[in-house]
Amino acid sequence: MAKTTDPALVEQLRRESEQTKEDAYPSGTTGRRPNRQKVYSVRLSAEEEAEVQRVAAAKHLPASTLVRSWILERLDRERSA
Repeated sequence: MAKTTDPALVEQLRRESEQTKEDAYPSGTTGRRPNRQKVYSVRLSAEEEAEVQRVAAAKHLPASTLVRSWILERLDRERSA
């Protein structure tokens, strides 16, 4: 879909969306969230968090991406063991 900056069109689409937001899904469809993910909270000391931030910055990654990659790498090793 093309990105638009036309304020009139944006407003028209917003109004149309608001008018139908409570409508039921069409017959035969089901609502789903295919990208629903589980979020974990992890406690780190200030020093540990700073180290994660430092490593992430050095790799030009968000800290959450770095930590997620570490978890996935470890899961791969566990599966191979």
